[in-house]
Amino acid sequence: MLNKIPYSLKFLLIGSCIYTVFVLAYTLLVQPGNAQHKGDLSTGERLFKKNCSGCHLSGGNLIKAEKSIIGSKKILSKAVFKDFIDNPPPPMPKFKNLTSNPEQFNELYKYVTSLMGK
Repeated sequence: MLNKIPYSLKFLLIGSCIYTVFVLAYTLLVQPGNAQHKGDLSTGERLFKKNCSGCHLSGGNLIKAEKSIIGSKKILSKAVFKDFIDNPPPPMPKFKNLTSNPEQFNELYKYVTSLMGK
């Protein structure tokens, strides 16, 4: 039966399966809802994982690799970072919900700047 399926479709099916395994592993092992990790996370890290890690896993950028958080000039100051996440370029969504709460924003900024050391 597999001999009748075109090579390109086989490749697509295998790639989809691999992607699904990685997404499931990430969801089960890394997401903040995981009880064994939840107590270990700082507020900033929890906010990052909830709002940012979908595209910026480990401080990188899954959508545009050249726009990584690590090394970005957008986090050199809180003011620049706040302006950026309030009005980012597409496809990044706005995060005014984070910047409107100074305590949450400070914790997120502290965590994001800590990624520079990784």
